[in-house]
Amino acid sequence: MHWNLLVPNFSEMVTLIKDHPGHFFANWWATFSVSITASLLAICASLVMSVLALRFKMMEILFAPIIAISQSFPLQAIAPLIIILLGTGFHTKTSIAFVIAFFPIYGAFLTSIKTTPSNILAHLAICHTSFTRGVRYGRLPYALPALISAAKVGFTLAVLGAVVAEFIHPDKGLGYLILVAQSSYNVEVIYVCVLLLIMQGIAVYGGLSVLENKIIRNRTR
Repeated sequence: MHWNLLVPNFSEMVTLIKDHPGHFFANWWATFSVSITASLLAICASLVMSVLALRFKMMEILFAPIIAISQSFPLQAIAPLIIILLGTGFHTKTSIAFVIAFFPIYGAFLTSIKTTPSNILAHLAICHTSFTRGVRYGRLPYALPALISAAKVGFTLAVLGAVVAEFIHPDKGLGYLILVAQSSYNVEVIYVCVLLLIMQGIAVYGGLSVLENKIIRNRTR
């Protein structure tokens, strides 16, 4: 087995980063901007749609088969169709990442909002709270830790979607660098890109975890 094709030369990796910091940063930023935009859009859309599904039962019924179908096959398979429909560019890559991230986040959001404890719901009913105020002051605060957990998963899926979009339309981004490096068996570049993806994932996941733990501590006081 050719281990040199699997194990990178760490000194060469350091040299690559030192010699081409702007190149790696520009491509990292291209991937990060797509993934963070798509995840934020998916979170906002999931929150709105889950509240509407809670208010209008028919919307939940209509969305249920769509969610089931979307999780029955790899959504990466429809990425070329999105490119054909929307063309190429930042908005197309964001759309692909959004589609991959949206449905799992929506399912988690809807479940967390629907599982509000009965004592909270009873208090809202006694106070004759409107649906909007009940969601704002009752359901959402209780579901906030679960929503943050869903956001952590959503960002991971959005990064996956961004890289998949860059594989399909390789013009820039870490997915593009990985694709080019694969064609020339440049293991060091591949590992640098993977390392950057891991670092950004740890940073976002860790930041959201800190926020989640802070909310939980404040609630248990």
